[in-house]
Amino acid sequence: MNNLSVAFLWHFHQPIYSTPDDDILPVPWVRLHAIKDYLDMLINLQKFPEIHATFNFTPSLLIQIQEYKENRWTDRQFQLFRKRAEDLTLEERVEILKDFFLANWEKMIEPYPRYFSLLMKRGKKLVSEELPSVAESFTTDEFRDLQIWANLVWIDPIYRDEIKELYQKGKNFREQDKDVIVNLQKKIMNSIFDEYKKAVGTGQIELTTSPLSHPILPLLINSNYAKVSNPNLEIPFEFKHPEDAQAQIFQGIEVFEKIFGFKPRGIWPPEGGVCTDLIPILSRAGVEWIATDEEILARSINVSFKRDEHGIPNQGHQLYRPWQLDNIKIFFRDHLLSDRIAFVYNRWDADKAVEDFVGRIKQIGGILSPVEKYIVPVVLDGENAWEYFDNDGTEFLNLLYKRLCDERISTTTFSKFLDEYTAPINTLSGLFPGSWIGANFNIWIGKPEDHKAWLIIKNLRDKILETGLDDEEIWKRLYYLEGSDWFWWFGDDFFAVATEIFDELFRKNALWIYKRLNAEPPHELFLPITPRSEIYPTQPIDCITPTIDGKLTFFYEWYNAGYLDLQRTGGTMQRFAGLFSKIFYGFDDTNLYIRFDILNQDINQYEYEIDFEKPDGLRYLIGVDQRIIFKIDEIAEVAIPLSELKLAAEDYVEFIIRAREKGKEIDRTPLLKVDITRKGIILKNWTV
Repeated sequence: MNNLSVAFLWHFHQPIYSTPDDDILPVPWVRLHAIKDYLDMLINLQKFPEIHATFNFTPSLLIQIQEYKENRWTDRQFQLFRKRAEDLTLEERVEILKDFFLANWEKMIEPYPRYFSLLMKRGKKLVSEELPSVAESFTTDEFRDLQIWANLVWIDPIYRDEIKELYQKGKNFREQDKDVIVNLQKKIMNSIFDEYKKAVGTGQIELTTSPLSHPILPLLINSNYAKVSNPNLEIPFEFKHPEDAQAQIFQGIEVFEKIFGFKPRGIWPPEGGVCTDLIPILSRAGVEWIATDEEILARSINVSFKRDEHGIPNQGHQLYRPWQLDNIKIFFRDHLLSDRIAFVYNRWDADKAVEDFVGRIKQIGGILSPVEKYIVPVVLDGENAWEYFDNDGTEFLNLLYKRLCDERISTTTFSKFLDEYTAPINTLSGLFPGSWIGANFNIWIGKPEDHKAWLIIKNLRDKILETGLDDEEIWKRLYYLEGSDWFWWFGDDFFAVATEIFDELFRKNALWIYKRLNAEPPHELFLPITPRSEIYPTQPIDCITPTIDGKLTFFYEWYNAGYLDLQRTGGTMQRFAGLFSKIFYGFDDTNLYIRFDILNQDINQYEYEIDFEKPDGLRYLIGVDQRIIFKIDEIAEVAIPLSELKLAAEDYVEFIIRAREKGKEIDRTPLLKVDITRKGIILKNWTV
């Protein structure tokens, strides 16, 4: 394995959650991830001095950690946590019941009996109109315990020995116990920057950054880049401001240098978004290298990195080496290995997951020339993934690092590899415009809601120039609005509890700029960008042909499907157990595919029936009916032959999924009316 080095890049990012007029953040994610993820990721690495890694801090995250450190910012949940339980108003108690269970239930709530019992008392199904009466049923002691547990579970296991008496106590906490937690939180947050500076000095790690607000740089340079990978995409505007991309990069580096005392050599372009026109801007900023996704390289040199049955790509000699465009070195991450850590291994035993990862690295080394040097970039989110692992991923990371040491598999940082690399570096004639998701920008500019937001930014930018007001704070807030996170949540690509908060924050920041300009804001800033739809499933993006194995075979297997998020609909549509969490549907030329997910329970303990109202009378008892293909494991996947449905060319189906226990119906989905014709899908062109 002397021919191969693994280069981890752990990406830390939180968007700006503030408005200029408010120092109380509406969500607690900067604080909670700071006490759970950032410092412990370094400490876990330092247990193994032979292991090298790169850590990427976005400027938007650095700014907010600094504001917390200097006690200029706090968050609403922290305020509610600090308030004496006996002094909470009914409105505050309702707010706590709503927002103090925002964690991975399976990994972060169910393992703690008191916390889990409080969730069960509130009810897993969140019904807003019922919360006041539920709040009245909670005692003061129960609210205090809830306040404390909602913070205890976010403290990384590494630090828990320092307050182990609270975990041992478990319930009936005192108000003084909150002070112990607050002091530990401050200690952790105040240590992050200093500890990373020290680690850089040892040479074990490299620190890098991203542009200021984590924007999709190619879309700032020219919004029409989105049409290269998706020619059918209609964009009702043109946004063409490479000067904004440059400002984002320069200001991001400035924030990084102010905190760490040096300029980074490398940059992670947000979401791996790159294009050829980005290269001279990076060069002017003094950047030496960037990283993006393997699919970008495939499109740039017109090859396909086909993988064998073990997931090992062909032409690895091209993928696992640095490339160069002008004077910028470019690394291309191994998509499969990165995604396995991010999305797959959390469902596996740590031993099995590490065995799989290391085995794949060995196989990659085996197909490469033994006399040349290669690098396997593994780039992924370094914070959110761990919420889905047991014990915050501590066992997995420790086993992974130990196994790499035992197997003498080299690890490196990207700059270290370049410093030691003596072979000629392949050159690129251009860089395909795309991101790490499908080598396109669909998520950030593909939906009508995205277009609304881009037009708000475009019109606001024009208004700033029109007024001629040279105000640094105005431009900074405009750059914040260009961040990728707003567009991630606009539209129906993804949904989270905080979606409405993102929507409101975006519009508040835009309204603040109009006020600062003394200009009349447009009416659309007073209406949600993404109105909620409670009843109808989203339409499919394209045809799908999933593997019917009862597992999410790969992260985007059902991405093009239509779906309905039942957790999002509250309690108005279901009158039973709230068992189903999400329903997906799609089709190809042969089958209608249906997938359903169950919320935090054993999916195999129930019987399921798909009951069609159109065509009327058609029913399938899953597990009994031989006319369909199905598999129930981690999720339920069903394939129903289209020939069974006997539909006309322009037609749709209506169905309900029922769950039974010992023959008794305990839950059902709403009636889903779905178009299963090609005319009904939102057709995307995925070819160049």
